[in-house]
Amino acid sequence: MKRVFLLLIAILLGTNSSVFSFQFDQFTTTYYNLADSNFDKESAYGTVSFVEKYFRVVGNSGFDKSIYHVVEKLKAAGYVEEKTAKSSDRLVYRIEKRALKNPTWEPVAGSLKLASGEEILNFETNFNMIAINSYSTNGEQDFDLVYVGDSKANELDDYDIKGKVIIGENSASFLFREGVQKRGAVGVISYRIPGYNQASKHRNSISFSSIPRDEEAKSFAILTSYNAYNKIQDAIYEDKYGLKINLETKIYPSEELTLVAEVRGSSLPEERFVFSAHVQEPGANDNASGVGVLMEVASSTAKLLKAGKVNPERTITYLFGDEITSTRRYIQEDRERAKNIKWGMSLDMVGQNTALTGGTFLIEKMPDPGAIWVRGVEKHSEWGGRPLQKKDLKPHYFNDLAIGIFEHIGEKKDWEVKFNPFEGGSDHVPFLSGNIPGLLLWHFTDEFYHTDGDRLDKVSKETLHNVGVGAMMISLMLTENKPQLADRILLHVSTEAAMRLTAEARLSQFEVDRGKDKEAEKDILNTWFDYYGKVFDTTLDLNPKDKVAFQKNLSDTKSALWQLRGITIGKLK
Repeated sequence: MKRVFLLLIAILLGTNSSVFSFQFDQFTTTYYNLADSNFDKESAYGTVSFVEKYFRVVGNSGFDKSIYHVVEKLKAAGYVEEKTAKSSDRLVYRIEKRALKNPTWEPVAGSLKLASGEEILNFETNFNMIAINSYSTNGEQDFDLVYVGDSKANELDDYDIKGKVIIGENSASFLFREGVQKRGAVGVISYRIPGYNQASKHRNSISFSSIPRDEEAKSFAILTSYNAYNKIQDAIYEDKYGLKINLETKIYPSEELTLVAEVRGSSLPEERFVFSAHVQEPGANDNASGVGVLMEVASSTAKLLKAGKVNPERTITYLFGDEITSTRRYIQEDRERAKNIKWGMSLDMVGQNTALTGGTFLIEKMPDPGAIWVRGVEKHSEWGGRPLQKKDLKPHYFNDLAIGIFEHIGEKKDWEVKFNPFEGGSDHVPFLSGNIPGLLLWHFTDEFYHTDGDRLDKVSKETLHNVGVGAMMISLMLTENKPQLADRILLHVSTEAAMRLTAEARLSQFEVDRGKDKEAEKDILNTWFDYYGKVFDTTLDLNPKDKVAFQKNLSDTKSALWQLRGITIGKLK
């Protein structure tokens, strides 16, 4: 215990922690070298290039082609179909097929013209102009236009909109429900672009959206860019209310595909590390990049396995499917399997060329006290998150482990790595809802997020490589289960804990010095100490090889933590 206590005290007093982090870096270096030299960024980029060509909705041809493209790459890497695999095969995959309750949807072509014939939107250059679930117009049709601005629902009664197309600054779904379904409009045009997309800068970008599927109305919604909207407004100012609209879409019965690939564990195959990358959505970074990176993580891991360079004791699972739905189902449909999912990781928007998109690479943490008290190094993204409470906390070493691995890569590659408090909204949520440690790898704020400006030219091969290397390192480290794994992770998280607790103590002293309530600050510090005490306990789920020795190490580390708490709280004046 003396050694651990001295470590924590040294950090509390401002001593450089590099001597302790060096031991963790030594342990990770082998995994870094393996992943960095074997991850094929060109192959990952090739998959992104293939997938991003399609407007991917679950069940449509672009979604399915993307799934089968990944399958072919996995087969080339040595994966065999599960139903024909031998019990000795370590690399397997399956495609799960389920009938869709509702028909799928697919855009084919579209154009929007002013009455003069001037074309202001075309599907070939504005991939997102047709709202999901829109019907075809059966060729180019002339329509009368009614401008409703940002009118509220009851204010729409003041307009003569029956049989006409309405244009406004509300969401497409709102305009469709209130205009088409309740008041007889034949279609809607929506201008609604979030501030972080910087519409006045990216004047031709359109945010994708959807409308309710309505087999009776068989209507449509067009989504507009800044430039197109202004051109329509200019025409309205000149009392020119005519439009020519030509939309072609497909709506047809289909099935949902989910691809599940696995590297079967050698001795603990029932225990799993599960990755998830959603296929649907029309962007390159969102989320063709996640598909490309995860495909290459699976392929490169297979290469290392076949070469005898790695031998995971635990299973690594790679999911490709419908966002949240596929991951949630994988967890919920087999409760025995779910009990042994030890870690989950979502890859969503992981290829950004940040020089073009803005933003930075982020690791979204599991809920920790930084999501309750957002201060110091904590900062929410523009996506935003709801305030959390103590009951929402999910203590686990996974946070500090992933951040440490990616910061290590960032230093090697001169690549910016940051983290954010828990916010939600992607495939890490089903893991957390199932009481499984889950993290999100992503980028934000991306100025092209959910717009048709999110194309291949915004994707960086180097970013794909860096994210893939980190994902490989973490999954291999945890599944290979080397004898020193648990001790190295405990050393790393105790080092990170001491540094974080020191920083929080300084923040609390600053707040007290400027008149804040000391008891409230003590509560913040005590919450952080309690949190890290529970984090240390979670290292037991690694099933240390030498349990007796590790239990002693863990007990000593926790004792040092509680002594550090007494010193820290006592110094608060």
